Amino acid sequence: MSDLNLRKPYLSLPGAGDIPNVKEFLASKPKEQEHKFESAGEFVKRLAQRISRWREMLPNDLEPVILTFLPTGDIVEVLSVGEDGHSSVVIEGLLEKDPVMFISHQASLQVLCYTRKVEDEEDEPKKPKRRIGFHVGGEEIEA
Repeated sequence: MSDLNLRKPYLSLPGAGDIPNVKEFLASKPKEQEHKFESAGEFVKRLAQRISRWREMLPNDLEPVILTFLPTGDIVEVLSVGEDGHSSVVIEGLLEKDPVMFISHQASLQVLCYTRKVEDEEDEPKKPKRRIGFHVGGEEIEA
């Protein structure tokens, strides 16, 4: 059986072309774009965009929260997320009200996003909603 037989579709559709040769397609892309979608920077940018869009849809009395889970089982409330090289992410946050910072490969990072009610203190002036910082390529995005 030749390679050509493996690449043929089981059925043919009128007007459908041949299956593209993946090796040729990847060879035509610049190396930096070939793996761009895998980068920590892209992960952080997409997360920031999702949180920003989500915040826009929320009522005024709710705000997004991001949690991440450590291998120990501890839960960290995320205050900021940044890229650290091509595939690592730096998280700054709170672990039981104590500030923490840790670095993780993006593939092992687990996050949970949820909303919580913004608590207004009666005797304090209205404070702005808590923002989450995202850091990519020297740029800071607040969401």
